[in-house]
Amino acid sequence: MYPYKIELEVGKNNEDYNWRIYRIQRIVGYAQALAELDYNEDYFSKIDSFDDYKGDLTVTWKTVPTEKEKDYLQKAWESVVAGYEGNLIEHEMI
Repeated sequence: MYPYKIELEVGKNNEDYNWRIYRIQRIVGYAQALAELDYNEDYFSKIDSFDDYKGDLTVTWKTVPTEKEKDYLQKAWESVVAGYEGNLIEHEMI
């Protein structure tokens, strides 16, 4: 979960990959903080995976999220922690 703590020697494309993983980690922290403010502490146990492909974020859920749960991620995605990406997030179910 914390690839920035692992030192890797990688090519240019993989460096972009690592940056995207780090950005997802920041988004996860932001969205979880919003969820905890609503006493929704197990929020991230509902999520299976994230995929950040050139600014398009796809979230795969284990269980159907509420609109408010989707909104936590959208707010994080549109914030400074994501570089104000702002693209719509695609939500998928397993």
